[in-house]
Amino acid sequence: MVEKTHHMNITMDFETYSECDIFKAGAYAYADHNTTDVLCLAWALGDETPTLWTPDMPPPQRLFDLIEQGATVWAWNSFFEMSIWNQTLGWPLIPIAQWRDSAALAAAQAYPRALGKCGEALGLSGDEVKSKRGKLLIQRLCKPYRGERRVDAEMFKELCDYCIQDVVAEREIRNRLRELRGLEIDVWITDQIINWRGVRLDKESIDNALNIIKQHTVRCNKKIFEITNGSMDSTGSRAKATAWVADQGYELKAYDKATIAEALNDPSATKIVKQFLKIRQSLSRTSTKKFEAMLKCLGQDGRAHGVLTYHGAATGRWVGRHFQPQNLPRPNVDDVDAVIELMRQRDSKIIKGDPMDALASCLRGMLIPSNGNRLVVADYSSIEARVLAWLSDSENVLDVFRSGRDIYKATASNMYGIAYSDVNEEQRFVGKVATLALGYQGGVRAFQKMSEVYGAEVSEDQALKIRNDWREANPNIVKLWSDVERAAKNAVSYGTEFQSAKGSFKLVNGDLLFKLPSKRILSFPNAKIQPTDRGVEMVYEGMNNHIHKWGQIKVYGGSLVQSITQAVARDVLAEAVLRLEDAKYPVVLHVHDEIIADVPNEHGSLAEFEALMCELPKWANGLPVTAEGYESKRYRK
Repeated sequence: MVEKTHHMNITMDFETYSECDIFKAGAYAYADHNTTDVLCLAWALGDETPTLWTPDMPPPQRLFDLIEQGATVWAWNSFFEMSIWNQTLGWPLIPIAQWRDSAALAAAQAYPRALGKCGEALGLSGDEVKSKRGKLLIQRLCKPYRGERRVDAEMFKELCDYCIQDVVAEREIRNRLRELRGLEIDVWITDQIINWRGVRLDKESIDNALNIIKQHTVRCNKKIFEITNGSMDSTGSRAKATAWVADQGYELKAYDKATIAEALNDPSATKIVKQFLKIRQSLSRTSTKKFEAMLKCLGQDGRAHGVLTYHGAATGRWVGRHFQPQNLPRPNVDDVDAVIELMRQRDSKIIKGDPMDALASCLRGMLIPSNGNRLVVADYSSIEARVLAWLSDSENVLDVFRSGRDIYKATASNMYGIAYSDVNEEQRFVGKVATLALGYQGGVRAFQKMSEVYGAEVSEDQALKIRNDWREANPNIVKLWSDVERAAKNAVSYGTEFQSAKGSFKLVNGDLLFKLPSKRILSFPNAKIQPTDRGVEMVYEGMNNHIHKWGQIKVYGGSLVQSITQAVARDVLAEAVLRLEDAKYPVVLHVHDEIIADVPNEHGSLAEFEALMCELPKWANGLPVTAEGYESKRYRK
């Protein structure tokens, strides 16, 4: 008999075995692998004691019945459970709309995505936190151990207990977190649809590239053997390389990309040293390793699934997984299609210049449409600068965008006090770097570092003057920094709601929350005001990106404005994805401010795609956005 309960929530967790490396392949390809087996499943309805299922038992009919009745299925990183359920077990499909991810709730509140770390951050202990022994059990039973599959009855019983404990911990953590609300539920469900759909990759060209890389590596290593008179057969060893270079009369202070580039431009480095370093430079290109990453995450359907992480950043922005689509290199060759065609011959010698450089330029082109489709791609222009101007009510900057003028020229015009038409290239460059580096309270060093990215050196005095000129030309943005910082500190100090940046701050259970214009919530956990030598500062707890650990993070006006600005830009993109999906443009990926769809040839147009992206929700009234794109048989830039 099917049970009927109000608001049924099921929590589940699988433990599995496979020879496939899930960290390289991702959940979908892992579940799709022919060596992947389910070891056990633990699940619980509501607050019930978890039930254990193992493959030697009959199928869990009660679980099937509850799901058929519409129960919501919760898991930690639920894409894994969904992949195992569908791909490995082949059980009756659970509609994506019935799945929910507890890790997504944690990420949306700026807590760690790792179950154990999230439990610790929330102050849980004992059975409520992921068992540390679980790591050992996984190493022994869930992957080959010393080259073979290990079977151990006692350890298997422990693994089952660990699986049950995970369900308890997941449920307890979920009970302490806010659920996604309103439109954000649709955003998450659509994210899962996109990840399940996957993006098609050109497997044949990837195989060709890997073959050429192998040839080129063998040839280069032979050359290294000749150059070093047999003392080295590769450039892999830093110690050997620096010692050999020293023997040639040249000192390498380090063995990284920047040092090698500097040495190649150094007249004092001998020809043979430069020859060695040029080979090292070619073979050490990390971007070409993405071909291997692409191959490893391919499902049997020729698509890469699960390449986006919902709420990967605290602002709500997505981050990439597997082959990291967010940082595919820009092409250095003019005709990528021609290089991909040459790759079919699998001969590195016929590729002009450094084959590794040419192949890296082809990485974007490995993303292709389904048969009978084309890729429709468009991205927002200067979206963060537009949002920052909108949040700060900088009407002069908004007018620049609305009129279609060059924001970098307009910025330079205001900074130098000259006519827009009189701005020269050098002044425009200063306007560009200032726009990119100074909007979030960046100072002298921020401007210098951004200038270095573009290959320019700026003295401290010059950078100080530019900073001051930019701030004088953008008083509303400067005011926004102080207004936001004041509102945040007041919210923490007085416990009441304070308005700022078209939203509001409020302290709830120790967490500083900011309600965005979209009504989505930004979280700053365990925020507090603490004294310093210079007065007071505000801190909150989060994942420190420098040390990759949970701990205190200092916050100030500019950093808060950056978080709010990026969150608003994210919400603009997220709602655009929903509109495109509704209009039958199947989105397969979005990268920063760019959306990529895999669209049937007979459907829609680029103009409609761009128009849908620029159609703004009511909460963004007055925000000037533009989107430009292309249609193609390969992804490009």
